[in-house]
Amino acid sequence: MKKIFFGLFFMAISICFAGATVDPQPTPSADGFSMLKSLEGKWFGTLKRDNGSEDPFNLTYSISSNGSAILEESNTGGIEMLTIFNLHNDAILLTHYCGLRNRPVSVLDSSEDGVFKFTTDAELSGLSLDDEMFVTSWVIDVMPEDPSKMYYQFTVSGPDGVAFIAKCDLTRAN
Repeated sequence: MKKIFFGLFFMAISICFAGATVDPQPTPSADGFSMLKSLEGKWFGTLKRDNGSEDPFNLTYSISSNGSAILEESNTGGIEMLTIFNLHNDAILLTHYCGLRNRPVSVLDSSEDGVFKFTTDAELSGLSLDDEMFVTSWVIDVMPEDPSKMYYQFTVSGPDGVAFIAKCDLTRAN
């Protein structure tokens, strides 16, 4: 009889909590991730490298995976790449599938007034500056004061140090 009572008791408790949802409190990372989502759409500009070279630069942002991922598709002078931003354990990560044929994973260092600074974690990425070139940092300014503009910068480094820094002022296409 005790087994039946406890079985019914646990079933009743389970039914009571089955429809319950937890309303998570916003966190700084979640707020920052929401701000990054505001980039959804198409962007264009000219990417200027500190070595004097430049290329047309197009970005397309889309939100995927039930709102848990932001996809950035880039085209730099005909070279296509993909970057995925995701909120993981209250940290914003950036995983970049690079034209250099590697996959840097970066963590958010800071986010203030719409300016996001990411640094690549070489160990997490399985990369070494002693052996190869890869993107080592990003700065993305979503310019909350003007939703039609954004600023994008990244640094590529390798065995000989910084190879180049690339910067672009972008305008929303749609």
